[in-house]
This record gives sequence, C-alpha cells and structure tokens, in this order.
Amino acid sequence: MAFKKIDAPSIKELFLSQIEEQILSGELKPGDRLPSERDLADAMGISKTIVHEGIRDLARRGFLNVESRKGVYVADYTTTGNMDTLFAIIRYRGDMPDTKMLISLLDTRIYLECPALTILAKKHTAEDIAKLEALLADVHIAISSDAVTFANALFLYRRTIVSLSGNCISPLIMNAFFTSSISAWTYYVEYTGQQTIYDTLEQTTEYIKAGDSESAIRLFQECIERYKRHLSESARNLS
Repeated sequence: MAFKKIDAPSIKELFLSQIEEQILSGELKPGDRLPSERDLADAMGISKTIVHEGIRDLARRGFLNVESRKGVYVADYTTTGNMDTLFAIIRYRGDMPDTKMLISLLDTRIYLECPALTILAKKHTAEDIAKLEALLADVHIAISSDAVTFANALFLYRRTIVSLSGNCISPLIMNAFFTSSISAWTYYVEYTGQQTIYDTLEQTTEYIKAGDSESAIRLFQECIERYKRHLSESARNLS
C-alpha cells in the first residue's frame, strides 16, 4: 500500500487565505485599494511573484478587481463571485452557515429539487421507485440513531431524487453544499424531528409513484418555508 507525502500549505495558499479572510471579515471592504504588489510583498515577507500570481487568482475568484494602471481594488464578491467564491465563504464561516446564507441555500434546494420532482413523478421506472424505497427504509432505520446519522440518510434520499431526474450537475452541487454544511442539516433534523421527516419522505415517495408532482412539490416547499420562518425568527430573537 502506497501513501502520498503530506505537504504543508504553500506560501501562495497562505497569501490567498489571508486576503480572503480580510475581505470576508470586512476588514477589507468593497472599493478599498490594496497596496502595490511590491509593498504587499515587503509587508508579508514574500516574493513579488507570489503576490502577483495570488492577486490574479483572487480576481478569478471574484474577490478583487485589477484595473490597469489604476491598481487593485476589493470587489463586491456578491456580484462578481463564482463557485470558488462560495466555497471560500463556506470554508471561512465553518460548518454552520449564517442565517442569510442558510436561507439562500434552502432557496437553492427549491430550484434544484422542484424540477427534479416534476421530472421523476412524470417519468420514472420501477427501478427508480425501488431505489427510493430502499433509501426510505434506510431513513426509517436511522430514526433510532443520532441526528447526524439521520441527516446523512435524509440527504441521500433527497440527492437521489435529483440524480434520478437525469441532471448530472445538480447532485454535484448538493454534494458540495452538504459537505460544508452537515451541521445545518443536523440542526434541521433536530428542529423538525426524525419521525416527522420520515413521514414526509414516505408521502413524497407515494406522490412520485402516483405521478402527482404538484403534491410532491407543495409538500417539499411547505417544509422548506416552515424551516426558513424558524430560522428567521431565531435570528430575530438573538438580535
């Protein structure tokens, strides 16, 4: 059995991480101008080449604007960002996103899963239903387990709905969000209750089998909207 050498983060990676954290923390704000590459290199004790390459990478991630002959400015990453920006935000904020991001992720699930429910309800095979029923059985077994184990079983069921719809990108997006926000899924399980969630999935399976996409979507949206209201109320109570 062969093992690969474990390398420490490179100087460039540390540079990227420091600038990203300063932007995400608000220490550097949109419109702020960065020092020159030479001044940054001197202040951080690294080469100008690393600073130059790092700034280009940060610009590609949507964090910086490089204006020829004018300088480098902090960008408004909410408008200039991309998937790399999103993953950087999630890494910075940890496993549990803040309320605004969590609600945005829930809205994203609606965009991903509602079309999938429509497709699967209208066009499914016996094998598709068998897969859902097998995963539903796993969810039922997980009722007696801890919230984290149940959250994983719940996620596998919901991801399979998207996967069975035939879209090969949507499951990858769900995977990316789940890996970085397992705490959020676990919190949902603790708030809603394992038996209630299982009953919802069981009803969803029946709606899909019957070809009733409207009822399946309505049930899903009701669960999402209820959780969003809970998150908003909790945030207000803490403020």
